[in-house]
Amino acid sequence: MEKWSYKSNGRNKIMNNARRKITKYEIILCILVLALIVVGLLLPKTGKLVLLDEFCNISIFWIVCFYVIVRVIHNWKIGGKSTKTAGVVIASICAMVCLWFTKDFAADLVSGTKTVTLTNIEVSETQAHTGIFSHHYYLMGTDSQKLRIRVEISVDDYTMMSQRENETAVLVYYEHTNRAVSIR
Repeated sequence: MEKWSYKSNGRNKIMNNARRKITKYEIILCILVLALIVVGLLLPKTGKLVLLDEFCNISIFWIVCFYVIVRVIHNWKIGGKSTKTAGVVIASICAMVCLWFTKDFAADLVSGTKTVTLTNIEVSETQAHTGIFSHHYYLMGTDSQKLRIRVEISVDDYTMMSQRENETAVLVYYEHTNRAVSIR
């Protein structure tokens, strides 16, 4: 039986690296991601904490991308030129993904909430393919500039607004993430 050794060529180093132990920072990142998922599930879909819910969602992307970039940088040390090139491409893609998901959140942090009066309001419910924690409720209406606005709302707001269809409602929301703060 052949033993893997760090003294041979780079291929053996990569093979040995595949059998590595999980590090403390990887365990910490997994716990952090799980905590963010739980917090995101517990936060309300409507209210003052909606941006905190968005922050939890975005943080998961940042943590996963951070982990991928750290692993890519670690592999640069043992890989050849093509590994380094692939690493730069992967790190760039990760950075672009993080920035893409952060742009709406950052825009809402800067601009704050917007208040509009909606007419012709409707509510809808969707369910994702998983079934658990996947019901999403939406409020749709037309503002004074005849723009159609759709925001995610809580199940309580859905129940309240389903009794008020085709009336008007005053909506305070974050424009870029389409998250409702309050509905009157």
